[in-house]
Amino acid sequence: MKHFFVCIAFMLGYVTPGIGQAGLSKFVFSASKTKVLPGKTPDRGNDGKIKEVDQIGHLGLVSLYYQNACYTGGRYNHNDFKVSQGKVRSGKLSFDAYQVFAPRHKASKFLASQHCLAFKFPKKQSYTIYTLEAGKVDKVAKVNARQVNTARFTPIKTLKVSKIKNQVIYFFAPTSQRISSFKQLSANTEGSQIKTTLLGTVFKYRFKVNASVFHTGKDYGKNRQFFLLKNPKNRVQMIWQDKKNKRIYLSNFTAGFKSQQNFPLYNPQKADLLAATNDTQGNLYYFTYQGSKGNTRVALYKATISGKFLKTKQYDTSKKGLNIYNFRNYMVSLRHAQGKIALMIGRTMHKSGDGLHHQGGIAVVFDANTLSKIRNHGQTSGHSFDNYLTTNKAGKFVAIDLGDNYPRGVNLHRFDGTRRRSQVVYTFKTEHGTRATSPSGRKYDYYAEISKGNKKYYKWSNDNGTYSELGGLVEVSNGYLVMFTGEPSPTGKALDNSRAGYKSPDPRNVGLVKVRKDFEKSSSRGSQISDDLVLSRGMTESGGFYTFGGRFSKQRNAGVKWLTRYRDKSKASARHLKVAQLGNGQVLLVWEVVSKQGYHTTYQNTFALKIDANGNTLGQPVVLGKHVRLGRRDDLLVMGNKVFIPAGNGVESKIELIVINTR
Repeated sequence: MKHFFVCIAFMLGYVTPGIGQAGLSKFVFSASKTKVLPGKTPDRGNDGKIKEVDQIGHLGLVSLYYQNACYTGGRYNHNDFKVSQGKVRSGKLSFDAYQVFAPRHKASKFLASQHCLAFKFPKKQSYTIYTLEAGKVDKVAKVNARQVNTARFTPIKTLKVSKIKNQVIYFFAPTSQRISSFKQLSANTEGSQIKTTLLGTVFKYRFKVNASVFHTGKDYGKNRQFFLLKNPKNRVQMIWQDKKNKRIYLSNFTAGFKSQQNFPLYNPQKADLLAATNDTQGNLYYFTYQGSKGNTRVALYKATISGKFLKTKQYDTSKKGLNIYNFRNYMVSLRHAQGKIALMIGRTMHKSGDGLHHQGGIAVVFDANTLSKIRNHGQTSGHSFDNYLTTNKAGKFVAIDLGDNYPRGVNLHRFDGTRRRSQVVYTFKTEHGTRATSPSGRKYDYYAEISKGNKKYYKWSNDNGTYSELGGLVEVSNGYLVMFTGEPSPTGKALDNSRAGYKSPDPRNVGLVKVRKDFEKSSSRGSQISDDLVLSRGMTESGGFYTFGGRFSKQRNAGVKWLTRYRDKSKASARHLKVAQLGNGQVLLVWEVVSKQGYHTTYQNTFALKIDANGNTLGQPVVLGKHVRLGRRDDLLVMGNKVFIPAGNGVESKIELIVINTR
């Protein structure tokens, strides 16, 4: 009998007193038997029995019903799953475990029936199923005692294995048994040191809550979910929302992160939480939305540092007001400065003169005391698919948002209660029409300059793609650093229209530009970025695109610095870039790397990098590990030399804090 081992261990480094805990517990899988399960057992019509060929140990494999059958013949299902039976051990604990590999034979037509795992549980009690990957233990399913029949296999239909890309290790444990890589810190809190890097030591804390939590890394959500705040007592707070009952919570964390307390915030209409912030006294502000198309309601709430309700105000969403016809999960930001609250929000507007509901972002300023609207600065970008809002040392609001047309690029803003100044600082490629006649019925000329081989383009476009994600914006002594991910060609160019479209061959890379503080005084116009705007040294290029009406719109980039060099998106592409300005003036960048093949995206790992005030890298990107997952738009918090990253785990009903104790 052959034995082999998959062992993942973590170094237990020195832990700073008062913040750190011991390292992660080690889980080890050892295999003792391997068998290929053909997957010939249907979920229906077999009296609940699993064929012997589809069993190994207590594990079985069944084909699920799809439309009119449980397919097993190979035309509409995958076959031949290699499975290794064994044990997962941690200290004195030992659990039945199975390593399931990707199917050897794929459906000859298309995948209809997927296969799921079934398990013959030894006792009539509740069980929890976990996965083990690169040392990371995740809860993936639970089977209640009433579902268990010890005389037969119990299908676990949520554990589908047909789309496994490499292999997955599953292990089964009684629900009464605590399973975690993290050390128990208190009744509802666990945490450990998870990594020691050249940038600093990384810790993770997990807090059990009685709520439905957004699952970072699994749930889809473009907008912000967790809002980290630093209060005047130098404590960390978080505002977040229960996704089912719509309760909004304020979480107060103790100094050592060994516990936290949750306080419900006033939300009588069970509206959706869109954004939150606080002021220098610790007063809380949160912005909510509810309603349906054409009948929307938005409100701003104010509460004390402890969460006690103070006041609220609703705003006119009609065409003459904030012009919100629908929200549709766009980005929202909220910040306080000098007695004012700034809001940036993307939304779908009421019908314009052409009869369409256009989308765009707006910047609005409110009085922090009365919550009255001071000024609506109007459209920032249209369409506006992303935004990031902060303040500068002069007490002004500074922000970036991501526009696809008006203008097309990363748009930098500075505003207060009186006026706004804006300028594009980075722009990108555009996919053009592949037919001579556009949807408007007008015919356009052949675009020979970007047409290659059988791929023909014409001189019109209607591309909503931005080929970018915003990272953030920080003020330095002589300018602003604006950070983003983009899709440079192998030569670093971002304006090559022949490489645009969903099937673009270019992966996302981390980039930045440094621009002067008085950016409105540069000679830049629209998406033509001038040399006198940019302070960084990097790629400079000129280009442009043909609009939907066939007019040529000029573009120019200057001083673009690419900090990563990903070349094959099937192996590595950057996403979810975050920025944190440290006390020493350096900037910490954190992002995820994924692989992309067609519509399928697979998370690979999370990385971090330090840069200086000029955007120069201070070393190489550092692996933070798979315990550090990033939300699409959740922002970081900096306190001293510590950087905080919020996250959630919906399966285990836990809110999470990752703490990087930077060097």
